Amino acid sequence: MAISLARNQRYDKDGLVDIFRQYGDHLYAKGDHDGAIKQYVKTIKSLEPSYVIRRFLDAQRIHNLTTYLEALHEQSLATTDHTTLLLNCYTKLKNVDKMEGFIKSGKGFSFDVETAIKVCRQAGEQYYDYALFLAEKNQQHDWYMRIEIEDVGNYERALNYIARLEFTEAENNLKKYGKALVNELPVATTNLLKQLCTGAWKRFPTERVLKAKPEEFVHIYVQQKSQLLEFLEHMVKAEPDSSSLVYNTLLELYLHREKTEKLEVAGERERRAERALELLKSPNVRFN
Repeated sequence: MAISLARNQRYDKDGLVDIFRQYGDHLYAKGDHDGAIKQYVKTIKSLEPSYVIRRFLDAQRIHNLTTYLEALHEQSLATTDHTTLLLNCYTKLKNVDKMEGFIKSGKGFSFDVETAIKVCRQAGEQYYDYALFLAEKNQQHDWYMRIEIEDVGNYERALNYIARLEFTEAENNLKKYGKALVNELPVATTNLLKQLCTGAWKRFPTERVLKAKPEEFVHIYVQQKSQLLEFLEHMVKAEPDSSSLVYNTLLELYLHREKTEKLEVAGERERRAERALELLKSPNVRFN
């Protein structure tokens, strides 16, 4: 009644907001939290959100708090703290449908993507897929890789993700996560590195042909010497002008394995010795 009267008397916006707030306070005091939150939603853009949030946090009225926070996001007025709080409400309520609707539905919710990824990641295994969805959709490549490798442990999916990236992003992620990937998927990871270091990496029509430096990936093979040998042998064949570090490391691998490996396939020791000799005699080889 008071609200209708105020409208008829042409109260200004601030006057109406104050009436909505007072009526919300009245309903809240009576214990009608559902009715109160409806009034508080009408005060958005004028009343400081912390006034409402504090009340419903104290009263542990998470359902009502969720309604208010959703309204803030719908009107693009939510801060990163509001996003964190809303997603924590969903997880505390174990409301997977609400979480999915917020993140995947595209209903116009406006929120800070990185904040949402962090909250989903911290919420536990049940919410990793939402974090991955947001990271991939918004091209947050580092977040995607961190979650996939450090939390989920799906190395194959992580490597397939890198395989779809443009050159610079692929190079950066292989430098950062290459050691973990080559330990779990030595052959597949090495095959990607061969493409990256020989100019064969072109994922988009407009992408320039670039080559990574193979010597910058030697360190990731610390536990995969056999695969490093295969990688470097490929590089000196495909790119004869490879750096001296590539040739030095390859020669060291030939000589080291010659000294330390006693049990080998018949003829392998001789073949390796021959390759080392050929490497030393090659006119294109660059040694320090």
